[in-house]
Amino acid sequence: MNLYFVRHGETEKNKSKCYYGRLDVELTDNGILQAEKAGKLLEHIDFDKVYASEKKRAINTAEILLENKKYELMTDARINERDFGDFEGKDHKQLEVLYPEEWKQWCEDWKNVSPPGGESYIDLYKRVKNYMDDILKLNDENILIVTHGGVIRSIYCYILGGNMDYFWNFGSNNGDISVIKYEYGNLYIDSIIHV
Repeated sequence: MNLYFVRHGETEKNKSKCYYGRLDVELTDNGILQAEKAGKLLEHIDFDKVYASEKKRAINTAEILLENKKYELMTDARINERDFGDFEGKDHKQLEVLYPEEWKQWCEDWKNVSPPGGESYIDLYKRVKNYMDDILKLNDENILIVTHGGVIRSIYCYILGGNMDYFWNFGSNNGDISVIKYEYGNLYIDSIIHV
């Protein structure tokens, strides 16, 4: 099985370096270009299934990737980006001023502490793990999954035995393609392609 994970194209919130997951924002012109480039790299692959998160930025990226091809695009809430609650749409400087105590707690324990009204990283990992457990039960050869940076990093942790300490050891740029293979019961990262 070949799993092709694509991080959605750039948005204005990416450019401004804000924390956001729940916010539903559009791709920038550069984000559209990134999706087009990723689409060129994947155009020779016939996908058995195509998934995207429920967010416009992921759905739009998937639609651009698959331009002129007929696929049923299935959305799944388990591969939505982390919900940052009251931290949504704000950068770290704003958070230090608006939520000094919550920001401090979050920085000290980023895995377990939830932003006010949001999810902890543990919450995100649990739903990503549940999604991956289900995907690996499928008997498909090629699956495209368009999602978010936090989800993709969580998938790397899943591959590495569920060790969440690896979360920050991988980059995930907008438009990146991560090819993950599942063969003979082994799951591994085959390549990470920057567009």
